[in-house]
Amino acid sequence: MKKGLKFGCLGIIALIVLMVIIGFLVGNDEEVIDKPDVNQESATDSNAINTKEETTESAEKEEAGSHAIKAGTYKVGTDIEAGEYLIFSEGFGYIEAAKDSTGNLESIVFNANLTEDSHTYATLSDGQYFKLQGAKMYPVTEAPSVIPEDGVYRDGMYRVGKDIPAGEYKIILESEAGMGYIEVSKDSSYDLESIVTNENLQADTYLTVQEGQYLTLQGAKIETK
Repeated sequence: MKKGLKFGCLGIIALIVLMVIIGFLVGNDEEVIDKPDVNQESATDSNAINTKEETTESAEKEEAGSHAIKAGTYKVGTDIEAGEYLIFSEGFGYIEAAKDSTGNLESIVFNANLTEDSHTYATLSDGQYFKLQGAKMYPVTEAPSVIPEDGVYRDGMYRVGKDIPAGEYKIILESEAGMGYIEVSKDSSYDLESIVTNENLQADTYLTVQEGQYLTLQGAKIETK
């Protein structure tokens, strides 16, 4: 009788131990199933960051483009503020500042033709009438950079110290016609008295520019890399 009870107790104990082991194994299995995939979460987070950066970059470009002043004739001080602007040609462009709206040649303060895919600076004064054709412009504080990513400066006007460092450069003639033009000026007023030096090019040359000056290239280039 005592033997039977002993075996019975042992059986109950063995059954309890077996149930504990099964419960432990089942619990471990559930933990493995519910464990998150760390690599998958990292990839998802990375994709979210990249998408956010692309969206931000796109929004910044759209915002910059929305500041552009499109082709037209504007009265400075009424339609647009006086100050300095950066102008980008859209194909071939033309700019003109006049003292009044008579259309007389004597009223023209300055004018310039813009070559394809070029840019220039212009400072406008109150009361002037500014004509913008085949181009768009921005106040300089809102304008896109004109620093070339490949380090090659081509047709356009560059502010020394901002768009191109001061120093000596080799000017390389690039025009297929065999004629180029370079000009260094004190400002972007287009006043003849502001010109420091200018030259029609028929061959390569060297030029030194200083901080604050404006360098104009036409049919020529500067390689900085």
